[in-house]
Amino acid sequence: MASKIVALFATLIVNIIAAIIILFGMLVAMNGFSESDATWGLGAFLLLTLLVMLVMSIGSFLLTGILIKRQFSPVTSTLIAVPVFSIAGIGIEIICSLIGVGVAEFVRVNH
Repeated sequence: MASKIVALFATLIVNIIAAIIILFGMLVAMNGFSESDATWGLGAFLLLTLLVMLVMSIGSFLLTGILIKRQFSPVTSTLIAVPVFSIAGIGIEIICSLIGVGVAEFVRVNH
């Protein structure tokens, strides 16, 4: 059980760090938007990113448990699950940032 919790928190921490870095890149990309337009894009990014972090952390927890049941050691299971779901989470967070910029652009053009 301890290795599953370690996998959950390790994946969560990696995804939080990646989200912060992506957020700063997104702020630079949205430099020309007004504050009211950019707020919608940042809000969409934060909501989607929180959902991604939750899903990836739970996925890492579950994959670690599955691998332990298949006779992998707890350390090996954690070392497999954390990178798999961290890389997937970072990729999806990048997509979330593009969606956030798209939302800000949509608000800018239509309102």
